[in-house]
Amino acid sequence: MTAIGNGPVFRFEPGTSGRLGKRRITFLRAASTGYLVEVLPHPEAENIPEVMRGTRPDIEFTGRKVIPHAELTAALVDGTLDIDEDDHVFIDHSQTFKPEFVASLTDRPANDLILRYATVTLMREIAQERGLGRPSRRKVAALEPEILRLLPGRIDLLTGKVDRLRRHPFRRREKPLHPATAQTILDWDERLTTRGFTGLVDRLHVSGNDTCKLAPEVVEILREEIDRLCSLETAPSTAIHEAVERRVVRLREEREAELRRREAAGEPIEEEERKAVAALKPPSLKTVGIRVKRFGPLEQAFRGKGPDWLLGNQLVTGLGLQVERAGQIVVIDEYDADLMTIIPFAYLVHWLGADKVAALGITGDRPFRVILSVMIDGFTGCILGLQIGLSADQDLARRTFMMAMTDKTKIALACGAEGAWDQFLRPEKVLHDSGNPYIAAETDRMCAHLRMDKIAAPKAKPFIRGLMERIFRTVHEKLLARIPGKTFSNPVKRGEYDSEAEAVLTIDDLIQVLIVWIVDIYHNSPNLGRDGLTPADLWRHEMAVGMGCRPVPGLRVMTHVFGTTLTRRAQGTGIRIMHANYSSEAFARVLLRSPTRAFRVRWWEENMSEAQVEVEPRVWMPLEVMDPRARGLSVDEWMLVLQRAHVARDPEAAAIRRRAGEKIDDQIEDRIATRRKVRRKTMTEERLLQAEERALRFFRTPTTEITSAETHGLYGVPVGTDHDEDGVVRQTPVAAPMPEPVRKAPASAALRGRRPKSRVTPGTME
Repeated sequence: MTAIGNGPVFRFEPGTSGRLGKRRITFLRAASTGYLVEVLPHPEAENIPEVMRGTRPDIEFTGRKVIPHAELTAALVDGTLDIDEDDHVFIDHSQTFKPEFVASLTDRPANDLILRYATVTLMREIAQERGLGRPSRRKVAALEPEILRLLPGRIDLLTGKVDRLRRHPFRRREKPLHPATAQTILDWDERLTTRGFTGLVDRLHVSGNDTCKLAPEVVEILREEIDRLCSLETAPSTAIHEAVERRVVRLREEREAELRRREAAGEPIEEEERKAVAALKPPSLKTVGIRVKRFGPLEQAFRGKGPDWLLGNQLVTGLGLQVERAGQIVVIDEYDADLMTIIPFAYLVHWLGADKVAALGITGDRPFRVILSVMIDGFTGCILGLQIGLSADQDLARRTFMMAMTDKTKIALACGAEGAWDQFLRPEKVLHDSGNPYIAAETDRMCAHLRMDKIAAPKAKPFIRGLMERIFRTVHEKLLARIPGKTFSNPVKRGEYDSEAEAVLTIDDLIQVLIVWIVDIYHNSPNLGRDGLTPADLWRHEMAVGMGCRPVPGLRVMTHVFGTTLTRRAQGTGIRIMHANYSSEAFARVLLRSPTRAFRVRWWEENMSEAQVEVEPRVWMPLEVMDPRARGLSVDEWMLVLQRAHVARDPEAAAIRRRAGEKIDDQIEDRIATRRKVRRKTMTEERLLQAEERALRFFRTPTTEITSAETHGLYGVPVGTDHDEDGVVRQTPVAAPMPEPVRKAPASAALRGRRPKSRVTPGTME
């Protein structure tokens, strides 16, 4: 697989279907520079007359062709390519059945592995058919009869795949008579998800010789002492061993004294009784330790650390990230920047709220300590998303997710970076902490729509997210520490340093510094943890010769997940949003029945190419933008297009055009428009209406157009030819104006000797 440039190379599984333009396609296999796809027949091709055959290759062509990676990536980003999300556009190969690995095992572990994999896959399939989502233990227990019914057939199917690779096939197969418990099935499912297919193998088959070699009395003493000493005080095994040894020795002495008394009284003693007394031997320290470890993990944690610790650490645990490809696991977290940044007043009102700003007495720009939300790829180490805010909320996390799946090359160019920030993908799994923005129901719903798994790292175990912690330390030590306005880690270190007074960077400056550092410094810095390679090197290698990455969602999915829900009334030209019309042929048929109906619309401000309208409850129809200039543009870029078009179509105000050209510098305006994506305000319907009202000043009608014949413009500023562009009267003499014709007074007025009335008196009938 060869990458085109440094951008992502998306991997599509064979059989994935979708729509490329107006044609349905099916991915067949990967080629050297792209993918071999099959173009399916178009339904309108049959309606072409015979004499017109060959004139419509766009709908007549059927067959196979190779589409390069760059074209697939560009088509997926701009919405031309739409992948059916019901298909598996990327299969996690770590959870697929591997017959070669199973064939390398002996009979006992191979049979256990097949049984566990068949049980977990059947549980997932049945739960999906019944719409159970992520089943609980009670739901899995209800599925046990169905699993047991289908389990023998699934075992035969998997064993048949393995037998083809064995030297001695047709081995004896054991049919399960009883299903595993619901909790065991869920444990197997968790191991398959977090550790992959090989995680279902354990050393249970080598465990044996479980016959108890201790006397029943010794076993009972050992159990009592473990129950008594294994508590929150965490007694060591040596203390338990000493307590057991004392009790066993005391019991043996009592039994021996009883035998001697009975023997002295002449009572016969059987040999079994003497052997039972001789078997009363204290267990070894190793045996005591093994018995203590036989407690289940939950019982050990409950005895040693209490119920509160269990509630705080009830999430998945592990020993670190185990990644094999780009995008398999990404890490997201937020960081309180140790730097004061000057925030514009408008953003303080948006982020803090008008009431809080008024309570704090803020009337202008103010330095604050911002929060950085970062998403990083666990395999390559590339930073995929960066957002800035004043609080770690769900909106900040949502915007970071969105940025990780969009191309950021324009942002890097606008900030002056030499390199390209074109690392973007759809993560397979997202590792996060237990913060409220990540465990919220809204975030779960978003990840479900995007078909991404969420993994919550355990509390008080920062080594699980060591990659993210090192990133924050690097940002702090190598970048922020040398900028004035540091807040330091505590008041003692800060001393008399006034962080607010020393703040010099505005939020735009901070964005520019961070992005240039990420693109040109961090992505090109070697790391010993990556064998001396840079994150950019690992990304290029993975895209060129590796597995590639998971395709980002299509434009329709991105619009539905990250868009804003509006209520718009249909017009004859369709739905109008931000002074752009959206319509389609199918929507035009809907308007024939209800031409002025109000619709719910889903619209994404980052890409105005497409919108979605709800024609029926929970039935969304895609609409394309009718103005080709708006395709692929964000709302800020579209505002620039409208403003420049207004300046360009004014044929008379040459001086105004010249002055506006100096103000509206393309590069500066583009930079402002792209930088706003890092600190964008949340788009709501109210903010959209305000933006549309601001854009109305770029539109004119013949009745509102100001011509040069008028002597004064708006606000009383002269705009005639006798004034310069600043409204100052020219000093050069000009030609005298033509005298107005003298009106002839009516004869009746001349006879009466009165002047005719020139105005109407208010409040009269005249």
